Amino acid sequence: MVKRRIPIAIGMVALTLLFCLWGPVPRLVFLLLCGLAATGETWSILSKQESRAYGAIPLLFVLACGVLSFLHLPLFWYAAAFFAAAQLILAYAALTYRAGRGQGALTALTVLVYPGSLFGALLLLSQLDRWLWPFAVGQLTAWICDSAALIVGKKWGRHYLSTPVSPHKTWEGCLAGAAAALPTGLLCWALFRGACPLSLWAWMLICLISSSWGQIGDLAASLVKRAVGVKDFSSLLGPHGGIMDKFDSMVFSIPLAYLCLRIAGVM
Repeated sequence: MVKRRIPIAIGMVALTLLFCLWGPVPRLVFLLLCGLAATGETWSILSKQESRAYGAIPLLFVLACGVLSFLHLPLFWYAAAFFAAAQLILAYAALTYRAGRGQGALTALTVLVYPGSLFGALLLLSQLDRWLWPFAVGQLTAWICDSAALIVGKKWGRHYLSTPVSPHKTWEGCLAGAAAALPTGLLCWALFRGACPLSLWAWMLICLISSSWGQIGDLAASLVKRAVGVKDFSSLLGPHGGIMDKFDSMVFSIPLAYLCLRIAGVM
């Protein structure tokens, strides 16, 4: 299984880097397509014979975030789009309610928040002048942390987290993933020290925080899948699962990396 995963993972990393570094429009289009796919996957595993109109509203919200990001509109419009989508969901539920139905409204609100609003944040951040800093921290820490946690956990993991959400995760894997964030901080410092005034220790701390939060994102995704009894969000990427399975850490780590950099005064 691991041997099958490696070529796909390398191809996905290469594809992501290609689109992200190509320019703001290819980057936005790539992330928008990923956001729509991940939102659709999440809706498909959560919905139970509910109207497709419920699932369409979170998808329209992600699409609207892409348009707003392309137009570089103020943050106010993202909040307005989010609340408008939530109200449309509830309005549609109220107008079409039938006895024994209505669960779709709660499901759609869930998908609007997770992963809809998280991908909306990624779209917004992808169009900033200094977009590369939070994306480099968030993506690198997510990729390296996941890989280190998987390898160390499988080979040397002995002490399980004792959580039914993800019963195969070990403390050894989690600590290895967090430790792998430290050389990531060194890499970021080497890449950006000419443009960013942060010290080496600040970069390493931000990477450590982001990688730890990315692992929480992975657990959050496991919680959703555990609740509905599925292994992956979809089979789109073969042994890697679906798009959401690959972004579950990054939708947590990238926004937090941006927040840390913002607090540090460099964004």
